[in-house]
Amino acid sequence: MKFRSITISGPVASGTTTTAKALALKLKLEYKAAGDVFRKYMLENNIPLPNKEEIPDEVERAVDDDLKALMKSRKSVVLEGLYLGYFARSMPHVLKVLLICDEKVRIKRALDRTHTHKETAEDVIRRDKAHDLKFRHLYADEDFLNKKFFDLVIDTSNTGSSEVVEKILKKFRS
Repeated sequence: MKFRSITISGPVASGTTTTAKALALKLKLEYKAAGDVFRKYMLENNIPLPNKEEIPDEVERAVDDDLKALMKSRKSVVLEGLYLGYFARSMPHVLKVLLICDEKVRIKRALDRTHTHKETAEDVIRRDKAHDLKFRHLYADEDFLNKKFFDLVIDTSNTGSSEVVEKILKKFRS
């Protein structure tokens, strides 16, 4: 079966946003990111970024359900979200990409970027843990970033974004 959509997953500051936006642009596909919805919700409700546990379960599930429905649809999209590769694990029409990166590199990236929230190194580590705990609470006692759930795994520690995008495009078009 030919891939119709792409999910990009990975820990904080591994390059998922940059990659997903570039892919959507190159492929002229719609782009959606779970993180955009959650960051907006957190800003509107005065929740610090590392405090994922403060997002109500029903809000989390509603966002995830919307993205799962989009993946199941006939529409071609590029979706970015931590849990999406796991959710798409039995969807052969979705190319599931995991971006991994050395923790020190991720922390440096997070500290250097301009985002909705300013982060510290401790925030990045706390966010990773909070995402894991929230997933286990809501869905399954599994590592949602386990490589077994993905079609393609790319280490972005020393790989430029254009090279990452090209690797994904090659797999998507194969």
